[in-house]
Amino acid sequence: MSFGGGRGRGRGSGRGGSSKPPSNSSPGSQPKLQVCRNFASTGNCHHGDRCNFSHVVKMHASIVASDKNPDAKPSYSNYHGGRGGGGKSKDLYKVTSVAVWETNGAIKLFTGSHDGKGGSSPGEAPDAKAGMVHTWNLNAASEPPLELCLSPMAKYAGSGRIRSLWTTVDGRVWSGGTDGVIRQWAFSPTGGPTGTGGFALVRSMESHLGAVTGITLVGTMLWSGGMDGTIRLWNVDSGDCAHLIPAVKKDTTNATSGGAQAPPTGHSGPVTGLLPFEAPNNQGSFVFSSSLDDTVKVWNATNGECVASESHGQGVTSIALTSDLKGNPLLLCGLFYGDIMVRGTISSPPLVLLLKLSHQYIGVGHELGPVNDIQAGPGNTFYAVADDGKLTVWQITGDFGL
Repeated sequence: MSFGGGRGRGRGSGRGGSSKPPSNSSPGSQPKLQVCRNFASTGNCHHGDRCNFSHVVKMHASIVASDKNPDAKPSYSNYHGGRGGGGKSKDLYKVTSVAVWETNGAIKLFTGSHDGKGGSSPGEAPDAKAGMVHTWNLNAASEPPLELCLSPMAKYAGSGRIRSLWTTVDGRVWSGGTDGVIRQWAFSPTGGPTGTGGFALVRSMESHLGAVTGITLVGTMLWSGGMDGTIRLWNVDSGDCAHLIPAVKKDTTNATSGGAQAPPTGHSGPVTGLLPFEAPNNQGSFVFSSSLDDTVKVWNATNGECVASESHGQGVTSIALTSDLKGNPLLLCGLFYGDIMVRGTISSPPLVLLLKLSHQYIGVGHELGPVNDIQAGPGNTFYAVADDGKLTVWQITGDFGL
């Protein structure tokens, strides 16, 4: 398996950069498959096998996952068909992160937001908002969620908005927020704020010059990315920062030892996501990173070398790995305008664009971007949260032809 600057192919409609009108000129921006609007929204299509569009993905649910925003103001339609609100009021707080935890046959979702729900009390700081992490039990959805608290006197998970979460099967959780701090949590029978079962703070790690926007665990090293454009590697046992991949200036090159010029390896914009990838058949360990510089980069997890980079035409705000029905790994990319792209990982060419989920074209999904976080779940499902205050639940149902 070799990663390269491969491009997607096929037909479709792309959308452009996060700060300028989109461009569809690049063949690589065209998805291989076009999604059936009826099947994506209902799971059924009366055309059946005669349908000219693809029946490979459907949306199960769209859930309001944050509180009403009393200070909401209307936003008006723009070039992107109202992706910034379209005259609708942004009446929900942004949902900024989601994580999935499977335990004892149950599925629980963590959602992070900046609504201050359960945070600062009126007597303590009535006008302040705290960074919250909620733990939802999907087998008892009507029950109130568990909340991660710094201490019994600080019933919130951070002083800034939660931007990233990572969980492990043994109950460990890492959170990163706009305060630039990474916090490690662990489940304990007495870890809750009232002495009942909950998550207790283990340690805090500080080094990023801004919000921590991506966290992933590879072996004993925790990778983190931030708004400062850097990627940092931490020793999980000690909490020390062991390695730094610096940010680069846009449109610059790095000189090689022979005097030649090579493309820069670091990101030229804020890093928005990180995740590990084990290539099939023992072909290596990698880490994917996404950025508002419009790219996804692939890093060799053993030496930190950048081995591939792919542009998306708009800022990539979140990434996750899932698989098709044959078990082929797929890369999910949440984008600045609320769209979701699905790419191949072991495809030829690498990172080929398979399909794009856009509310503007299929009528379901996120009406408002960015897609702040996206995570895979069991049974070929995946979950996404965005600035529209909603959690969407999707499932891959068909063959991508990989």
